[in-house]
This record gives sequence, structure tokens and C-alpha cells, in this order.
Amino acid sequence: MNNSLEELTQVHAALENFADTCGVTAETRHATMLIVEELFANAVRYGYDEDEADTIIISARYQQGTMRLTIRDRARPFDVSAPPRRPDETLSLEDMEVGGLGLFLVHEFAQSITQDRDGATNVTEIVLKNAQAN
Repeated sequence: MNNSLEELTQVHAALENFADTCGVTAETRHATMLIVEELFANAVRYGYDEDEADTIIISARYQQGTMRLTIRDRARPFDVSAPPRRPDETLSLEDMEVGGLGLFLVHEFAQSITQDRDGATNVTEIVLKNAQAN
């Protein structure tokens, strides 16, 4: 996909098709969508200079109850594998600081997240917790 938020519609459609083909549960589908949308949007918003064109490659594999997602981009390096601090649950949503909640949710749905750099390419691999088929 191009590094544009307008591509999210195509990302969603491709992931929906993949989830249908694999026959995963609604929970696994939801977690997959949230993770990919959050990481794709963060890369697009914060990883590139304005109007800098790139292709972001997203791959998904479901095998024997394990969902693996891989995202490759040439955005500025940002390590998403380190868990963010837990949000202050004593605050209302209106009182919470903006930012960080999406990445926190990614970590809540992930069994593991690895971040590597292959030359100028970020390679993020996520294994989902409890990925199940119907």
C-alpha cells in the first residue's frame, strides 16, 4: 500500500478477505484490524516527511491457531516492541493524555512484537494472542 491514510480502506478490505478465507473468530479479526490500522496509521502520520512517497508492505499468515502479521516500511525508525506505560485507569477518557493508547492496545492483543531494521527498512512482526478459527 502507498503510505497514505486513504489506503486504510484497501487495507481493511484485504484483511477482511483474509480473515474470511481463514475463518477466524470475530475477536481475532478485530485484533488483527486494530493492530494493523494502528501501526500503519502511526507509520504514515509520524514516520515520513510530508509528501514523501513509500510503499508499506503488510502480510498476514494464519497457521495452526497462530496469526502472524508483518509490516515493512521505510519510515523513520520507531521501536513499537517496547510496551508503552499503562494508561491511568483512574482518569476518565476525557482526562487522559492524547497518544499512546493505540500502541497500548496493540500490546494487549499481541503475544509478541519484534522490531528489526533491515537496511533502511523497518520490519515489525506481531504474533497475536489466542488467535482462533470459528
